[in-house]
Amino acid sequence: MKWLLGVVSALMMSAVQADQVTQFGDYQLHYNTFESTFLTPEIAHQYGLTRTKGQALLNVAVTTQSQGELPLSQRALVSANVKNLLGQIVSLSFITIEEGDAVYYLAPFTKTDDEILKFTVNAKLSADSAPMTVNFQRHFYVD
Repeated sequence: MKWLLGVVSALMMSAVQADQVTQFGDYQLHYNTFESTFLTPEIAHQYGLTRTKGQALLNVAVTTQSQGELPLSQRALVSANVKNLLGQIVSLSFITIEEGDAVYYLAPFTKTDDEILKFTVNAKLSADSAPMTVNFQRHFYVD
């Protein structure tokens, strides 16, 4: 289990881009996409995820961090949708991954070769709290 957390954390920290973490007051909303084939067959099976070149995953986590301390994972109500350049919108379904003190959310989505997808991610700390919303886009290829 810790292996998956390590892979997802490494993926989130790799390819430093300004849009992978957005600050909302005391909270950080982390988000990234990665190929489903990056998962081992065992981990994919354990979480009911499909490994294929035509599928990727959206990874979302919410943290808070006091100065000089490690980030603390926060539970959140996470939703997202993805829109292609034709304007077709698909709502994503997340699974919650809990490993020790870490909580993060994964949602599979379909991609095609040479496709630009636009994502809207919302995370709320409770049903009554204001959403933390980010919009970003990625260019995908299928090898």
